[in-house]
Amino acid sequence: MGNVVIWSLIIFIARIVDVSLGTIRVNMIVRRKKILAAVIGFFEVAIFISIIVRIINEVDNIFGILSYAAGFAVGTVIGIMISEKLSRDLISTNIISKNHSDDIKEVLKEQGYGITCYAGKGIEGEVEIINVVCSQSNVKLMHKLVYKTDPGAFLASYMLDKIRGGFIRGLKKK
Repeated sequence: MGNVVIWSLIIFIARIVDVSLGTIRVNMIVRRKKILAAVIGFFEVAIFISIIVRIINEVDNIFGILSYAAGFAVGTVIGIMISEKLSRDLISTNIISKNHSDDIKEVLKEQGYGITCYAGKGIEGEVEIINVVCSQSNVKLMHKLVYKTDPGAFLASYMLDKIRGGFIRGLKKK
């Protein structure tokens, strides 16, 4: 029984590492870091094969199977958390508010966000578009501030690839 517990723990931990590496690898692929993604993938697959062979050889061991599944679940969460910590992704958000554009601009400026405004034309006529570029770690707060000011505001966010210059909250200038 002691051997089953030890192997179940090893399987659980190895699966956490394997899945966390997989999540980070996908993040590297999205950011076009080919070599780093390949190196991470090598270790990810080596761990996966080592563990899956053990599971297949002892397919009647329910504890190993449960450890494998639990490791996958926990590894997914941990992988996402690590990816978020490593991420320096920049997000651009366009904000459209029917009646509270000036209030939103003021709140965002007070909180240290850089804004750029431009005119747009919507289905109901002229609108002001407020654009904010910030690090991913600051997006949630920015969304909260906007929705607190105008719960009916329209926000569209997307990841930026490469930028140069300007003011970005959450990033130090080099």
